[in-house]
Amino acid sequence: MKDNFFDKTFEELSSILVDMDPKLFRLEQVLRWVYVKGVDDFSLMTNMPAELRDRLAAVLDLTPLELREEVESPDGTFKSLFRLWDGELIESVIIPEEGHRTLCVSTQAGCAMGCGFCETATIGLRRNLSQGEILAQVAGAVRKLGNRLALRNLVFMGMGEPLLNMNALVGALNIITGARGFDFSPRRVTVSTCGWVPGIDQLAREDLGVNLAVSLNAADNETRDRLMPVNRKYPLKMLMKSIREFPLHSRQRITFEYVMIDRVNDRIEDAGRLVKLIGAIPAKVNVIAYNRTSADWSPPKEEAMNRFQEILMNAGLLATVRRSRGDEIGAACGQLGARAVGGGNA
Repeated sequence: MKDNFFDKTFEELSSILVDMDPKLFRLEQVLRWVYVKGVDDFSLMTNMPAELRDRLAAVLDLTPLELREEVESPDGTFKSLFRLWDGELIESVIIPEEGHRTLCVSTQAGCAMGCGFCETATIGLRRNLSQGEILAQVAGAVRKLGNRLALRNLVFMGMGEPLLNMNALVGALNIITGARGFDFSPRRVTVSTCGWVPGIDQLAREDLGVNLAVSLNAADNETRDRLMPVNRKYPLKMLMKSIREFPLHSRQRITFEYVMIDRVNDRIEDAGRLVKLIGAIPAKVNVIAYNRTSADWSPPKEEAMNRFQEILMNAGLLATVRRSRGDEIGAACGQLGARAVGGGNA
């Protein structure tokens, strides 16, 4: 089996190329073809010798993810189902925005965190993705859109808990934000976590400049314990201490994701507790209606969401009601993966 091109560091690729062709500029040529132009076939790298292209194609795989299915929702959201080399399945989602696109990236096949509102949790953790399997999702989106610049934002909000796959995540982020790689501004990259405190602290030490989003969903431990088992290990006091110490660069904010569920966390007192919990942290809150999964819960009423947002804004917080994209095809927040691998019925 050929090696995944995207699992290689720049140094490893350089070593492979030098053994085939001593000209040092060959690496920059290859990197430009793959990361800027989105080429998926070495034979298309026309400014390189045919023999070199053939030798590279014999040992490196530019398309390590097998696209099994792609569906589009009426709002233009694309969900892609990929088969990995060992048969595991993952999904990623391209979300339309005005004039550009956002890619929702998966970091694990399945997830171990057990959040009650998330269909991926019904699968359980199958395994971590490699650096190359993470990057190949980005490369696939670039190829689909035909232009790296058409893909403006990356959000690590797909299947899995990113901070439980830290080595692969950091390696991928370095190439995603590197000038020789995909060259995204760190401000256009967001890593989301359910509240895995050791991972937040490690990401802080890496200081990559990327944005941090925290799936919070409750401002009291009793409710959050019910929704998110991770809170029993790392309750709100520990989580908020870690968040307050996370390095923020100029004009950066912590994003708090708040999945709102009817008669669970949508009350006036819930909003008041959230205001108190966030305090002076530079933050924005995304209020998201629960998207139906196999769990026995219901989305909130529109007036409850608007009232919640109003309370937050009146307290001086930046708060938005985020409308779901792709819920018709099981591509919205909390819906990824289960139907593909037989874990549930989104």
